[in-house]
Amino acid sequence: MQLRAFALGGLCSGLVLGSVACLGPNPLITAGEAGTESATSDIPGDGDPGDGDPGDGDGDPGDGDPGDGDPGDGDGDPDGCANGMLDGDETDVDCGGSCDACEPGGACLDADDCDSFVCDADVCAAPSCVDEVENGDELEADCGGSCRFCEHSPFVDEFDDYDSGHALVPNVAMFEDREFALGYLAFSASEFRLRWFDEFATPLGPSLMVTTDLMQSVAASQGLVATDDVDTHNVYAVLNGENPMSSNRDVFSIRRGPNTPASLLAIYQGPAVVSYADIALDGDIATFVWEQDGEIFLRRYDYGLDLLVAPEIRANTDFATRPGKQPVVAQRNGVSVVAWIACDVNDPTDCDMELRSSDSGWLEDAPVQVGLDPHAYTYPQIAVAEDNRVAVVCGGGPANDNQNAWAAQFNAALAPDGSPWLLQGSMPSQTLADVAALESGDFVYAWSDTAVKRIRIRRFIGPDLPRVTNVGDEAPWAAMNNPGWVRLATTANILAVVWANTVDNFSEIQGQVLSY
Repeated sequence: MQLRAFALGGLCSGLVLGSVACLGPNPLITAGEAGTESATSDIPGDGDPGDGDPGDGDGDPGDGDPGDGDPGDGDGDPDGCANGMLDGDETDVDCGGSCDACEPGGACLDADDCDSFVCDADVCAAPSCVDEVENGDELEADCGGSCRFCEHSPFVDEFDDYDSGHALVPNVAMFEDREFALGYLAFSASEFRLRWFDEFATPLGPSLMVTTDLMQSVAASQGLVATDDVDTHNVYAVLNGENPMSSNRDVFSIRRGPNTPASLLAIYQGPAVVSYADIALDGDIATFVWEQDGEIFLRRYDYGLDLLVAPEIRANTDFATRPGKQPVVAQRNGVSVVAWIACDVNDPTDCDMELRSSDSGWLEDAPVQVGLDPHAYTYPQIAVAEDNRVAVVCGGGPANDNQNAWAAQFNAALAPDGSPWLLQGSMPSQTLADVAALESGDFVYAWSDTAVKRIRIRRFIGPDLPRVTNVGDEAPWAAMNNPGWVRLATTANILAVVWANTVDNFSEIQGQVLSY
């Protein structure tokens, strides 16, 4: 670093013998003779262009010839901001002042001299997440990029508009135009409801009952995905319940929009009871997964052609000894990846998470185990990145009062990318978590911290490698009464986060839209 210097100029020494401008033709010199005004010679400074003498106007340094690019000739020489010298109003060599801003470590007089806009003790500081300035890769001052999430919308203390009881088990799906749909279970009415919002979490109307043609169990699951149609903002939901044709609880897909009536499609109907189901959508192809009697099944439906693609296929061949439960699915680039919890049939506390991927059939010979310690685990979630990397998360632990949130990542071939790691351990009760693949390439994990009753959220660039390292998590939310069942949805650089929380003895759906 070279500090700013100042020099005195304009002083000169010596005698001025005469002015060139006052010299005219000499009538005593004959034109064309040696030493005359018109004569040519090799004498330096003779004014003969083209003879190579310095100072004669032939392109040599200091010759005053415009257009030749020589320094000192007044013809637009190299920029003073790129001459390798500390001059002009620069605060450091070729930067600051009227030149480009200086990089961190350069000398400065004020903030504008620095590309970080932070001048500390006459030295440009590196961008930080606490300097109250938008710099570096930040989206806004001290948030976004490698800093914490920005608050894209206000915090919403009640997304649902159900006033007759508890609103539970939320889910969320986001459209490409950043609007999103919220789904939740209206407990007292035992009905699944939907409500649409803009990107700033402003409701676009009241909630709608998904369908009146289905009796849904309170314990039933509900998956939710957004379509590509931003004109209708239709969503597809997967519900398990019963219609007049059911003998037991079955699997149904429902299409619904704010102005689109519900249409019901049976994915599986008896004879087994279905206790959990999920859906993923890639273009017109929907993939459904469900569990019946410990068996995990997958089936595809082409909404463009309005037909089932193929019969269901079983994911877990060892279901008799390690029955599966709570399957979830994510889909991208024509490949579906399924995750579920598998436990020893004789020991429900000896469990692991398992994965398997499929295009037209299973791509692995057998399910891939995550490799968690043998404890009881519940409610896995899964996300697939654009490059087909896979991230999973679940809760569980050695005892009811010693619960953990676990995360793991895999490459496109479902080979482990490092080891599973703890997002948080030693919580006093069950945690519920979710994961989403961001456009940046990061995976974002959210989970309920049952120790301090908060929702936590954090981005990871790789296994156990958080994007933001100077904080324990990136959540802007304070402690709550009893938050849980967090869900995520993302598009572009925004992320909708919703969860259930107890307020005045009633469960309500809360959340916020974040950006990065």
